[in-house]
Amino acid sequence: MSRRHSYVFLLLSVLSIFWCGCGGFNGVLAPTLTSINPTTIAAGSAGFTLTAAGTNFATGTTILWDGISLPTTVSSSTQLTAKVTAAQIAAAGTVSVRVMKSDSTTSSTLMLTITGGSNTSFSLTAISPSAVAAGSTDFTLTATGVGFVSGATITLNGTAVATTFDSATQLHATVPAADVVAAGTVTVGVTNPDKSTTNTLPLTVIAGGLGPAPTLTSINPNTSPNGITADLTLTATGTNFVSGSTVIWNGVAMATTFGSSTQLTATIPKSEFNIPASFFNPATGTATEQVFVLNPDSTVSNELPFTITISPSTTPTLVTIFNPSGTQRSKVGDPAFTLTLCGSFFANGAVAYFGTTALPTSAPTAAAAPCPITAPQQVTAQVPASMLRAVAEIPVTIQNSPTRVSNSIPYYVGMNIYFDESADVVWDSRFNLLYVSKPSTAQHSQNSIIAFSTRTGLNDAAAVWTYQLPTGSNPDRLALSADGAYLYVGLDGTNAVQQLAISGATTKPTAGSTISLGSGANGPYYAMDLAISPSSDTTIAVARGVAPAQSNLTTLALGGVAIYDGTTQRPNTVGPSAVPGGTALLDTLQWSADGNTIYSANNENATGDLYVLNVSASGVALASGGDHTGIFTIPNLFIHTDAASGLIYGDDGLEVNPTVPNVAFNAFTNGIMTPDHAGGKAYFVSHPDADPNVLRYLVGEFDLTTLTPGASLDLYMVQGIPQHIVRWNNSSDGTQGVAFTTKKFNCLFTPCNVADGRLYVINLPL
Repeated sequence: MSRRHSYVFLLLSVLSIFWCGCGGFNGVLAPTLTSINPTTIAAGSAGFTLTAAGTNFATGTTILWDGISLPTTVSSSTQLTAKVTAAQIAAAGTVSVRVMKSDSTTSSTLMLTITGGSNTSFSLTAISPSAVAAGSTDFTLTATGVGFVSGATITLNGTAVATTFDSATQLHATVPAADVVAAGTVTVGVTNPDKSTTNTLPLTVIAGGLGPAPTLTSINPNTSPNGITADLTLTATGTNFVSGSTVIWNGVAMATTFGSSTQLTATIPKSEFNIPASFFNPATGTATEQVFVLNPDSTVSNELPFTITISPSTTPTLVTIFNPSGTQRSKVGDPAFTLTLCGSFFANGAVAYFGTTALPTSAPTAAAAPCPITAPQQVTAQVPASMLRAVAEIPVTIQNSPTRVSNSIPYYVGMNIYFDESADVVWDSRFNLLYVSKPSTAQHSQNSIIAFSTRTGLNDAAAVWTYQLPTGSNPDRLALSADGAYLYVGLDGTNAVQQLAISGATTKPTAGSTISLGSGANGPYYAMDLAISPSSDTTIAVARGVAPAQSNLTTLALGGVAIYDGTTQRPNTVGPSAVPGGTALLDTLQWSADGNTIYSANNENATGDLYVLNVSASGVALASGGDHTGIFTIPNLFIHTDAASGLIYGDDGLEVNPTVPNVAFNAFTNGIMTPDHAGGKAYFVSHPDADPNVLRYLVGEFDLTTLTPGASLDLYMVQGIPQHIVRWNNSSDGTQGVAFTTKKFNCLFTPCNVADGRLYVINLPL
């Protein structure tokens, strides 16, 4: 977000004013991530539990593993845990870890390192036997592992014994009776000829000999749903149990009570049933834990399976959705289609919902490409054509039961979204392209201008061209000349305006003049707004502002309005000193149709001034009586002119006749707007809710002739704060619509909305 907008929204927040006029400009509390544990893990390790510590965690918060949501347990508002599978740490490298709440606000990123560890390809996994009686005669010891080579030797307490190489995963050797004379532990390892060694395992030597091995005939219960809320008591029935026998659950000893030689009871903690979705068989919705009995002399029983099922009481997780084209969008009027939902913890009987409408849904199956690895299950659902008859953003969910509903993922009808921060947007009617500025804070293609066709997907790969600007230039405001020959870009990071020459639909622009905006007593100026003269496409007016930085300035528009011919500034400017008290704040501006007048407005305080400036070869001057107070209310980011009528429109919903001046009409909804000169309508994006934390917005139209509202579209969720809107009309394929950008709100205080910005393209009619 540009520094001016950050300060303007801070001011609005302090004034407790939102677009609806009923609350401070506060958003949801964003999560913070302060630490993760572990921070390092060896490649090839077993799965593990990742712990994230921070603040503002809430129900539905998830840990993102390289951008992919992990099944996460919210322990408290300051701690999360998630299970990471062995497959996710199979290879060395680094993984980005961050936290995302259900409202899509995210934390900063911490890195976890997966080391290459020498034992990942050479290790000892088991020995047999693992226990012998003290005083035993010579016996054969078998070592199982990976990475064994011919010449490898088994070592006992560090001493090699004569070893036979069976394979890369098995060795055997004769253990002399002299090594197991007394009770104790012998350390067993493997050494390859290159002197590399494995981990070690203990061989237990037991005094008095080995007793009869236990047998396990049944366990009760032998099945349970996942996510149980209380510890489970398990009864093991069999033979040869002794005092000290232990029930082993999935390789871990459980607290066990000896009942008799034929019965044991064990307590299985409820945490053992909060297992990752990847452990379940996606086709059956079940996971299996192995149970056996270990006697004190290290003899073990056979294993019996315990089955954990995904039940209707489990909350499912939705990872992604897609149609047969592999996208999450349809055109208005498209035919019925099959929607695929990928995720985890889908129970038998789960039902997909398109908005509030239940869809015919298939039984869960194992996921197939292009479902990601984090989504082991999938279902398909039939979306009828009747739900594709109007522009809409529709939340898709899946329910195991009416009370167990997944997170939602939006499906777009007649809409297209670019999922990265976008500062400003303009429409080039010559080449039917949208030009978008990407600030320094964007995740991709930072400091660039991107051209998009509305007929294709909106992503970096689909860009018609990308023009890279210098690092740190932070492009923001855009202005396109009437003939489309030049695109002007405000560079907030270098306090300049860059001219780009547009020569073709698929040709990158070339750099023209760079206009330095100068500086004042409070620092260098940057472009708060740009407007190109209707008389010359190389003459541009700039509303110049300064950054608040550490100066705690109460006003930003200290540089006034200046006119530049090429790179040459006309000497006369209009700034705060144009009126007594130094209160003339010119934040947003527009030219009159004849090029003789510039209209400007104050969007920094509640006076809402409209300024009329006379234009001459020497620059600009405030017209006699040209300061009109109380015209545009707060908030009102920008003003817009209708060349045909000469009327001015404000983002605050006002229609103003500048020649009187007076408010001719006041019926628009507060937000951002753009007039459609040819169509006689105004289009706007507004926030109708009294609660500013609700990310719901309306896109609508208003007839400028009849002064009546038209159709409107209720957007399910908008990320970021809407900033700029344009009306587009693609003459090559007959499509038309509106496009608007949102920007990340860089918080100077909390709580606030820090969601990333987007570019939204919406096809008309609404």
